[in-house]
Amino acid sequence: MGEDYFEKKYGQGRFELVSVPDPDEENAFENVVKGAQGFVHVAHDMTGGPPDEAIPASVKMAVNALKAASGAGIKRFVYTSSSFAVTQPKPNVSFTVDESTFNEDALRAVKEKGAKCDGASVYSASKVEAERAMQKWKEENKADIVINCINPNANLGPVLQPEHQGYRTTSGWVKNLLDGKYDQLNRPQEHFINVVDDAKLHVIALAHPDLQGRRLIGMAERAPISKIVGILKKLYPERQFEYFEDEGEDKITNGMKEEVENLLKDAYGHGYTSLEESIRQNAIELK
Repeated sequence: MGEDYFEKKYGQGRFELVSVPDPDEENAFENVVKGAQGFVHVAHDMTGGPPDEAIPASVKMAVNALKAASGAGIKRFVYTSSSFAVTQPKPNVSFTVDESTFNEDALRAVKEKGAKCDGASVYSASKVEAERAMQKWKEENKADIVINCINPNANLGPVLQPEHQGYRTTSGWVKNLLDGKYDQLNRPQEHFINVVDDAKLHVIALAHPDLQGRRLIGMAERAPISKIVGILKKLYPERQFEYFEDEGEDKITNGMKEEVENLLKDAYGHGYTSLEESIRQNAIELK
């Protein structure tokens, strides 16, 4: 399905799918990296599970990919981390984050609560541990491969093949609102990034010669559900939407916003895509 889509859009021979049945296996990526010039590792096991299983699995997958890339002579490795590796939402708390900020709260929660820890903290901790494990492997093996991380918040925007992809994780926010499933949206509010801008940051992190060992926080602007409802009301005035009260206010300040947005401007001629345009793109197949 993916090959057909990209062949139609870009022509034959521009896109290839290769199966990696078990990315936790020691040599899982060795065959697929041959001949590659860069490695962008976007995969993450979202099935959840207790932290003593989910976190080691995430770490192993990331380190396996890094080792294979380094062994194949690849010089650039980009890891899709998360803003949750930086911080989780803290409603009504004002604070600033940058690339030196790690989600120590999630690590403490996992240590203290074990199997009773909430899924968001386990996910956050797995991203922190994966980032740190990759850096440790690089240092211990004196590898010259460059590791850059992208740390995006909620991804909104176009879904390329909804009939195959569905509307998973944050791309489901708009669908749930249009379907009237408000009960699935009671959560602390977050920032967002347009999914295409996120993809472009990955390309920049892969190719920009001056970016080495960086963490690029992809948080474009605040995206409270109440604001998303307001945008949908403007886009579809004929539809009825219920009043939605946000669970507190997101007061996080992204100390890297200007720097990261300037990277987009320099490479692609534009800054972050607006929340309104991202919602329109997300909803276009749903109306």
